[in-house]
Amino acid sequence: MINTLRYTYYQINTLDSRISNIDQLLTQDVEKFCTSVADLYTNISKPFLDIIIYARKLSGSIGPTGPSLLVLYLVCSGLVLTRLRRPIGHMTVAEQQFEGEFRYVNSRLITNCEEIAFYNGSRREKMIIRDGFERLIKHLRSLIIFRFVMGCIDSVVAKYVSTCVGYYVVSRPFLDPMNTRHTNSTYNEVLEDYYSSGRMLMRLAEAVGRLVLAGRELTKLAGFTTRVTDLIGVLSDVNQGNYVRTGINNTTIEKKNDEERIRTQDGIIKFENVKLMTPNGDVLIENLNFTVRSGQNVIVVGPNGCGKSSLFRTIGELWPLSSGILTKPGSGHLFYIPQKPYMTIGTLRDQIIYPDSQGDMRRKGIKDENLNELLDKVQLTYLVQREGGFDGVQDWMDVLSGGEKQRIAMARLFYHKPQFAILDECTSAVSVDVEGFMYEYCRTAGITLFTVSHRKSLWKYHEYCLYMDGRGSYSFKPIDEHTSEFGS
Repeated sequence: MINTLRYTYYQINTLDSRISNIDQLLTQDVEKFCTSVADLYTNISKPFLDIIIYARKLSGSIGPTGPSLLVLYLVCSGLVLTRLRRPIGHMTVAEQQFEGEFRYVNSRLITNCEEIAFYNGSRREKMIIRDGFERLIKHLRSLIIFRFVMGCIDSVVAKYVSTCVGYYVVSRPFLDPMNTRHTNSTYNEVLEDYYSSGRMLMRLAEAVGRLVLAGRELTKLAGFTTRVTDLIGVLSDVNQGNYVRTGINNTTIEKKNDEERIRTQDGIIKFENVKLMTPNGDVLIENLNFTVRSGQNVIVVGPNGCGKSSLFRTIGELWPLSSGILTKPGSGHLFYIPQKPYMTIGTLRDQIIYPDSQGDMRRKGIKDENLNELLDKVQLTYLVQREGGFDGVQDWMDVLSGGEKQRIAMARLFYHKPQFAILDECTSAVSVDVEGFMYEYCRTAGITLFTVSHRKSLWKYHEYCLYMDGRGSYSFKPIDEHTSEFGS
């Protein structure tokens, strides 16, 4: 089966444009949907039960006409109010979208605060945040006004009019001279009957009013239901390998990832007539063909935007394969190290063994002494003492320098020992001598490399060169004394 289930969040954010700010949907909208459903049970079940009980009792005392009139009023008023409340569902959807956009611009500011400070971009960022805030406030103001007007209408229909209808219904048997119900009753008996029937009918009218007001929650729930239903539909499509994305000029691009196009085989990465393209539909290379076997290191070069990262995302099954056949090792035999390595939350040990847990490490028979040997190969053994041992916990993204993070990532590679590794400028902050030692160890450990780098010093560690010119052409050739080296 394709690995879409493992990358669903990434693919919805990157490959499918039907949902924006999915974190808002997962953390806010789903919670509000569940709360609305739970409250709806309370708001509907009790009034509905009261209507059944009081209608049955009143039918036996004053006849079925009175309760029938109230139920008829419930149906008619419910239809009218539902029609009037219809915009609330769309306004609730828009409210959640504006909240998600506003939350996104704030989280983006937190993530990039240092870069913004260096650029002195506070004024520009303030304008962006203010624009998002004003859109949200403008929408909330119109929503509040609409809800206020509807609240007044609901109160009139559900309380005052229903009470008047109830009094009218309960008074008919007592004021109608043709009614023989109280012909032989005394004044006190008539008053007692009127009082008990009136109380039951008022309870029935109140239950009808509460059920009418529950329609407000139904309309609000409809907005959350739309959002959650859209999420479920997109999740289902993405998990089946189907993507929809809005391209240039608002054109809709639909893609399907065909499982039969990806074949699993150890010790080889092979592209056969593969069309390399972005999620937006931009074709980078029309027909890509090359084969790399274990032990054949490849350096990938070319200008920015030529398709180097797109190639690796296709190999990692992050992007769909629209044509051709890709043969590659199975899951766990391919490892990717970006230029800015990811540091997880946890101990120093967790940084080296990620994404394994400590339990996974033990099951593999690896001990802390083995991790110390890996740190020695990247010249980071001093971290164990500096950070309080392998159990030390820090904010590793801030504590480690750029070069230390890149070397930790290489130690992570040595720990997992995959068949193939993709190194995307991952040693740019490492000295040439340490870099050379790490590349030599990769060869010793039997790790075949795809390297993206602008350093000429790395060419000697590779057997093949994949060059992309950024205009749709490429070349895949062995490196020899006649090969022109790129970089500095």
